[in-house]
Amino acid sequence: MKVIYWAWMAVLADLAVFANPMLMENSTRAFIAVWAGHAAACTVLANATYLLLPLRYKNPRALVWLLMFDFAFIAPVIGPLGMLFIAHTTLYRESRSALRAAPATVELPEYNVQSKENTRSSQGAIRVRLSSNVPQGVRMQALLTLQSVPNRVSNPILEDLLGDATDDVRLIAFGMLDTEEKKISVHIHRERKNLEGKLTPSQRYSCLRYLVELHWELIYASLVHGELREHILGEARQYIEAALVLTDKPDAGIVFLKGRILLAQGELAAAEKAIVNAVMLGQPEASALPYLAEMAFKRREFGAVRNFMLRLQGLQVAARTQAIVDLWGGRHSVANSHDRRILAHI
Repeated sequence: MKVIYWAWMAVLADLAVFANPMLMENSTRAFIAVWAGHAAACTVLANATYLLLPLRYKNPRALVWLLMFDFAFIAPVIGPLGMLFIAHTTLYRESRSALRAAPATVELPEYNVQSKENTRSSQGAIRVRLSSNVPQGVRMQALLTLQSVPNRVSNPILEDLLGDATDDVRLIAFGMLDTEEKKISVHIHRERKNLEGKLTPSQRYSCLRYLVELHWELIYASLVHGELREHILGEARQYIEAALVLTDKPDAGIVFLKGRILLAQGELAAAEKAIVNAVMLGQPEASALPYLAEMAFKRREFGAVRNFMLRLQGLQVAARTQAIVDLWGGRHSVANSHDRRILAHI
């Protein structure tokens, strides 16, 4: 039964108590019976009304309940009716104010989503905590925190730990690298099996593209090195060439990825052509210009590098790239650059 029904039943019971002929009797028994019935009705009404109150009016509980009981008890019949009326009015106002509530407009804080400053500082802090002169417990905690760091940052740190003198550190680093490589290898094996089946041209294109992305992930995450890296790059190039044959209108993403693969293989002219084509297909200049500048730098065409950097000045780029743009644009010099390590990487 709803709480409001109990409240009305209590009001009717209180009215019945004072309408009873026993009220006219001149005896102690009648006096006790009338006031006991009135007190019971007030108790039920106080409990029901307390449950109807909004949350912010319920504290302190004992005092609020006692106030409602006293209000109903002191004024028979009229008190319970008045208290029930007040509860109804309060609930009505609460519901009306809730219907009129409107969301407030909050200004979003300025935040550079491409910033890598926090990642770089975290990487340096982790490297410090992983040094050999740090207590073993601190080293293990720092090693476990690498699980929440992007693979591009954590994997080079883990590779440095493969030659660590501590067996636990060395084994955990090897296990983390091996786990990441196996995850990607499982997907590669599955897609290669799918490629052997009967596929439509669009399905074959999607499968080949996924294989290219998986092979590139091995390179990007620094999971392969040396001759194995060259082999993976060759495999990725074969898959991407096969994928491009299947489509007349390639999207900018796959053409841009082809340019990065060619750049990793050292074929600057072909890589530049692919990246320029990707920009013409819709690839943002903010992501393409740094690679064009890197290729110009490798050809020792410093004027072209500066032109690319000047074109980047009006675009939103990552913090590392912005530092190099400022350097080539004359805003900073090598002496006061905030991070000299980034100068070798465009």
